[in-house]
Amino acid sequence: MLRRKSIALSLISLTMVSGGLALDQTTTLPPGAQTAQTDKQDAATQATGAIPSKSEPINAAPVQPAEATSAPAPVPLSQAEQKAADNKAALDALLAEATALKTSYENLRRSRNKTPVSLSTFRSMELRLQMAAAADPANAPALDMANAMRMIQYAILQPSVQIAAVANRELYAHEMGQRMRDDGMKVVASGRGNSTVRFVSPQMTRQMAMQLVETAKIPEQARALQFRRVVFSSGRRSWTYDVARGRLR
Repeated sequence: MLRRKSIALSLISLTMVSGGLALDQTTTLPPGAQTAQTDKQDAATQATGAIPSKSEPINAAPVQPAEATSAPAPVPLSQAEQKAADNKAALDALLAEATALKTSYENLRRSRNKTPVSLSTFRSMELRLQMAAAADPANAPALDMANAMRMIQYAILQPSVQIAAVANRELYAHEMGQRMRDDGMKVVASGRGNSTVRFVSPQMTRQMAMQLVETAKIPEQARALQFRRVVFSSGRRSWTYDVARGRLR
C-alpha cells in the first residue's frame, strides 16, 4: 500500500516537472526570432537617433540658385531701320557739335577776351545744318540751329558792317558834293554814324528841295545807304526828308 502511494507521488512530480519544462519552452523565443527582434530594435534606435532633438539646430540644405536663363539673341535691323539709326546718330553728333560751337561763342562774347572769331566756322556749320534740315523737312532742331548759326554770323559781322556803312555814307556825301559843287551846293554827312546827309546852298528853297527829291533819286540812295534823314538847308531855313516815312517836311 505504501509502495503504491510512493509510485503515485513520483508520477505526479514527474508530470509537474514535464509541464514546467513545456511552459518554459513556450515562453522562451527561439534564437532566430530573438535575432530578428534585436535587429528591429537596432534599426528603430538608429532611426530615432537620426532625428535631431529640439535642442539641436537643424541645418537646412542650401538652396541651389536657379540657373540664369540665357538672353535672347538681338533681332537684326532691316536695311531701312539701320539707315534711319545711322542718320539719327549722325544728326545727334552734328547737333552736339553745333551746340558746343554756339556755347563757345557765347562764353567768348561774355568774357573780356577779344580773340578773333572765325566767321567761316559758323558759316560751314550753318551749311551742314541746312543740308540735314533739307534731308528731313520735319527736322526742326537742325533748322533752328542753322538759324542760330546765321544770327551769330550777323553778330560777328555787325561791327564791320557798321564801320563799312559809316564809311559808305561818308563816301556818298563826298561824291555828291563833287558833282554839285558847280551849283554852289555843299554836301556833308553828319550825326551819329553819319546817319544824316545835308545839302546846303544859299539858294535852297522848298521847291528846289522837292525837285532834288524827285529828280536826283536821293530817297532811293538814302534808303540804300540807311540814312535816317536828308536835310536841305539854305543856312537860314531847312526842310527835312524823313527816309522811313518818305515825306518831306
